[in-house]
Amino acid sequence: MLYGIMVGDRPAIVGEGEGGKPVVEAAKPEAPEGYEAVDSWADNGTELRQSWALQPVEGSAAEAAVALAKMQAAELSDGDAVKVPALYDEWSGDGVEYKKGDRRRFQGTLVKCLQDHTSQPDWAPNAAPSLWAVILPGQDGSGVTVGIWEQPGPDNAYQLGDQVIHNGHLWESDFDGDNVWEPGQVGSHWVDKGEWDGGTSLPAAE
Repeated sequence: MLYGIMVGDRPAIVGEGEGGKPVVEAAKPEAPEGYEAVDSWADNGTELRQSWALQPVEGSAAEAAVALAKMQAAELSDGDAVKVPALYDEWSGDGVEYKKGDRRRFQGTLVKCLQDHTSQPDWAPNAAPSLWAVILPGQDGSGVTVGIWEQPGPDNAYQLGDQVIHNGHLWESDFDGDNVWEPGQVGSHWVDKGEWDGGTSLPAAE
């Protein structure tokens, strides 16, 4: 056990029996990118206790806000992620270690990593369907985000509640599973919600 006395805002270590109080250190937290761990000390009357706080590294408040938003972006659902693609870095083929679930921008679309791998130039998302899948607009099941239907693959199929526009109509998936069928086809598991007016409003409810 260490003993100390406060000198300014830091403890000074003294020998046992020299009027010091127990010094209680706290584990330093791991700081995410853009932040640093800063410690402080307080005398609570019986001991000198250390605490830590995460603070933005030196830079503007805007830079700190962007860094924080990018950290939080990893926790977003795919449906929310496609609404804020700017929070994700561009895909790189320069030996980057990608993990399953990572999302990146590529040629104007947002893509999701399907398996851990180290990137290389000839494994771009449009050339490696086993490694990357496009997150298609409308795939959030909210009934609010509507996208133009695109043919999905087995790794980015539409889900129950997803809404798309196809052949001038709004369609909603009623299949509780992976919907890879084209809207309007027999047995396609899409419900025709009415004609799409080409604007931002949804067709009137039936």
